[in-house]
Amino acid sequence: MNVYFDREGLVDSREFYEDKELPYALFSSISSVYPFVKFEEELAEINDYCLFLLCQLEEKLKTLIRDSDVPFKLIRGYRRKEEAAAEDMEELFDPAYMFSPVVTWEKLSRNINKCTLLLLVLSYLESSLNEIAKWFCEERSVPLGRKERGDDEITFYLGRIGQCCECSLVKTLEDELAYIREVRKIRNQFVHRAWSQVEKHYDKFRLCDVFRAVSVIFAETEKAACGAGLIEESELFGRTDK
Repeated sequence: MNVYFDREGLVDSREFYEDKELPYALFSSISSVYPFVKFEEELAEINDYCLFLLCQLEEKLKTLIRDSDVPFKLIRGYRRKEEAAAEDMEELFDPAYMFSPVVTWEKLSRNINKCTLLLLVLSYLESSLNEIAKWFCEERSVPLGRKERGDDEITFYLGRIGQCCECSLVKTLEDELAYIREVRKIRNQFVHRAWSQVEKHYDKFRLCDVFRAVSVIFAETEKAACGAGLIEESELFGRTDK
């Protein structure tokens, strides 16, 4: 029976300092100003944490497969349910396979773990944008306000940040925000409804693409802050109020 596992395209953050083609890019601060330099470091740490968990899960599956009484084959990548071969479906209902810990851990790594890591990355983005929005609104002496009913936090914070920078970050980041909205739906369904409803969506996003979108959001936000003069050269080594 085939068992599928995917590392979500993630690579160790140290590889971004080497001259090679990678499936995505992590945010790299152009100003080295706090808190943007902090976001660069923390996002890299979260990336490496996610990769570490995925590698550990892969090793767990390899161990279970090696010790299994029935044969399994580990395959890198995803398999859609409709693409399952007839013989695989027969094996799936064989008790020897059905109750194997290999099948249990494959499902855990594919669905629950992946959505848990998505939750981590999106929560970090929302928290970071909240920090930036509060800072910029304080600098501009304008109230942060509250988001309208039905709006999401990320779009709300970017709207306020863009207002302080006298630009439309929501428009600039239109593609990234559209992607983030789609994966947020999966995140919200996972948190508020039922894990079983998320299963059909697990192959609709890859974590490397989530990190790419988050990194672009940070980069465009920092660029807007530099252009608006919100980041002063005297702040190069950190804000004094921290």
